[in-house]
Amino acid sequence: MGSVIIIGPFRTYQILLIIATVIVLIFFYRRLRVKKITPATFVLWALVCVIVNFFAFAPRFSDPLAGFFGFGRGLDLLLVLGYALLVYAIFRLYVKIDELNRNTTELVRALAIKDEIKLEDIDKEEE
Repeated sequence: MGSVIIIGPFRTYQILLIIATVIVLIFFYRRLRVKKITPATFVLWALVCVIVNFFAFAPRFSDPLAGFFGFGRGLDLLLVLGYALLVYAIFRLYVKIDELNRNTTELVRALAIKDEIKLEDIDKEEE
């Protein structure tokens, strides 16, 4: 196996996680300041960051929870949960994009009917 890089009392992945979560928190704090997200969303992401860092610095605390769900290690449980959350997020994005497409189609139809745009008029304009 490869060697593990340890910086002071911390492992490399722990330092990278701290940096990543600080960047995530700064990103969401800026979005909160300009009111692009709700305070509840910011708190949710802050909580996710705290939980990720907790399990990064105390990985043995996730082992009993992993055993309850039938996983051998806490890391395995965390990876499966992360994967499940990514699949859920992709599904939500797909549903949102599909909804936006339908809304756009309805809006274009309504505007076309309102302005009485006909296909023949469009073809004549292109020529």
